[in-house]
Amino acid sequence: GKNMNAIQLTSRFNPQLEVSVFQGHFATRHSHNSHYIDITRMKHEHTMAREAAMTLAQRYAYDKGVDTIVCLDGSEVLGAFLARHLTKNDRFAVNSDKNSNGQLIFRDNLTPMIVGREVLILISTVNSGKSVRRAVECVQYYGGKVQGIASGFSTLDAVDDIPIYSLFTPEDIPGYATYSPKDCAMCAQ
Repeated sequence: GKNMNAIQLTSRFNPQLEVSVFQGHFATRHSHNSHYIDITRMKHEHTMAREAAMTLAQRYAYDKGVDTIVCLDGSEVLGAFLARHLTKNDRFAVNSDKNSNGQLIFRDNLTPMIVGREVLILISTVNSGKSVRRAVECVQYYGGKVQGIASGFSTLDAVDDIPIYSLFTPEDIPGYATYSPKDCAMCAQ
């Protein structure tokens, strides 16, 4: 990105949650974005992760409870706090491997946490939805039932009719835009 001056953004759901937002042109495998949302503190700092988990748990009102939280993108600390607030059995799968096709697979010791379980997927950010869609397909392949998706930031409200509960959305960031790599207006400029 060209302009690396960060602005601090506070969550409308919890004033103690802050992220740094950088404006520029940020390309990922599946999307090009006008801003980069740095949620590192939310994923790794004790106080911030605890607050984020508590806020996500309040937003994620699912009455049957959750058996397993699948943590993606290094969200294990946040997942541990979320498990404390949400789960009935305090299980969370913190490791998923990727094979060469970009498909997610679970290690043998984690599959019992998925098979026949009510699952919440925790992912740092959702832009195009492709990564989270792969995670949903993987959980379903292993016999789990995805009840919801929790994220720090999401451009989407749902993926395949599964709701996404996020702490920040594009509405929080004036001028936020995301494009598929082939249709990027910023590249065209």
